[in-house]
Amino acid sequence: MTGASAAKEGLRQVAATFRQLRRLRSVWLFLLAYWFYIDGVYTIARMAVDYGLALGFDPKSLIVALLITQFVGFPAALAFGYAGEHLGAKPAIFVAIAAYAGATLWSYAMTEVWEFYALATAIGLVQGGAQSLSRSFYARIIPRAQAGEFFGFYNMAGKFAAVLGPLLVGVAGALTGSPRLGILAVLLLFIVGALLLFLVPDDHARSLHPDG
Repeated sequence: MTGASAAKEGLRQVAATFRQLRRLRSVWLFLLAYWFYIDGVYTIARMAVDYGLALGFDPKSLIVALLITQFVGFPAALAFGYAGEHLGAKPAIFVAIAAYAGATLWSYAMTEVWEFYALATAIGLVQGGAQSLSRSFYARIIPRAQAGEFFGFYNMAGKFAAVLGPLLVGVAGALTGSPRLGILAVLLLFIVGALLLFLVPDDHARSLHPDG
């Protein structure tokens, strides 16, 4: 097969998978929900230092906060996965979204460095879990025989995350002249993501081990 033929066949397969995805309401609804709330997750992660600097915090303190997030992230992801097994993946994702929404609200009002540390800890506790459980939930609602093709769309949604969030932060900050109101705009992503996730049919909100 020539390179042109391979490319044509690849595009044909992508188009066929996309048409099938559109017929699977639970899948495209989840992908849309995921794109919104993971955009919020990535925006918080990428803009945390800039926001802290805008509030006048010491750069060294901000670096320590980032290290705290990484330090608690791995064990917390394992614990969150355990919680997902018992609560179900979808409810556990809601917990993570709620934690991020709460952290966003808190960041709007914080004034002390210790609060930045506390927020870094809170985010570290749910960050890895939100990502791993989203992937696990998605794996349960897509056709198993086409998992590779469908995960291509999932990965694409992740690649295009942290696009809308920074735009919202920038526009809100420019219009109001306040970095606090700018970061508060990220809350919209978590609200929309949670509402769309709620619409994903409940028969898919199952434990990761339904036979256990």
